[in-house]
Amino acid sequence: MHLTLLGDLSEPYFHRSLEKVQKLLRVPQDVHVYVVDEHQDVSSILHSFPRKDRDYVRRMCAVEKVSFSYHYGKEFLVLIILTSFNRFLLRDAQALEGLLLHELMHLEHMRKGTYYPLHQSYRKVLRLYSNLLTRLQQKRFIPLLENIGQYAVLLLKDLYTNAALIQRGYGQHLLHYYEREFSMKKICPRPVFYDKLKRAVKKDPHILGIVLHFEFSLLSVILPFKKYKEQQAKKLLRYIARCYNLNMQEILRKCGPFITYYLDHYSKPRRDFAEKYFHLIFTKVVEILT
Repeated sequence: MHLTLLGDLSEPYFHRSLEKVQKLLRVPQDVHVYVVDEHQDVSSILHSFPRKDRDYVRRMCAVEKVSFSYHYGKEFLVLIILTSFNRFLLRDAQALEGLLLHELMHLEHMRKGTYYPLHQSYRKVLRLYSNLLTRLQQKRFIPLLENIGQYAVLLLKDLYTNAALIQRGYGQHLLHYYEREFSMKKICPRPVFYDKLKRAVKKDPHILGIVLHFEFSLLSVILPFKKYKEQQAKKLLRYIARCYNLNMQEILRKCGPFITYYLDHYSKPRRDFAEKYFHLIFTKVVEILT
């Protein structure tokens, strides 16, 4: 595993964390980890990405400022973006290890082709519901459906990844990272919640994308713990509720059908599971939109 730092960062500190993570996960030597301070010019690392993705990577580093994993051809990369809101990673090695485990597990799934049937299922189900909207003369909602579908894809990938880590016994590392992340109240966006969501969506359909993006982000963290580590899930729910000042039970009720499906039927990544999952989400989306 290779390490590149952009910024005034301690190389021994990051090497120690990588060495600990390598003892937990079998990380291939061809993985390259980049740690980038948010104010650094990322031009020097863009050559590692195909031309078609360089603008995307630049935006993720400079605008979105979100850590992510990436696979293209023989390239397997992890980018950790350091901002004013996650600088605890520079002092809290366990939190850093939790984030590294999360991103490296994504890479393991990419290497094994785990996400390929997931994307196939998504495209199949999206096509069915796009055709349904067309028949209902609601074709204008198809771009919004696709946008929400991308959030649903990210949610399912995170559910796969976090569940795998918890099943392998690394839930404590993950929990510690998320506790630190959610304790930084400044990173919490102002949530958009509506007692009468369908009425609000009729006035502005894009509200639905905002609400579901927010809720999916929380569920990607909560559900694997709720399924495999109930006590840790309760602890995490308290952290999140305190951070966002919201009633988590209301979110769990609103997203009830696919939460129940995940808790009752998920055991490992499967094509039939992913297909049913997308059906449940798109059915709810179309119901609200129409």
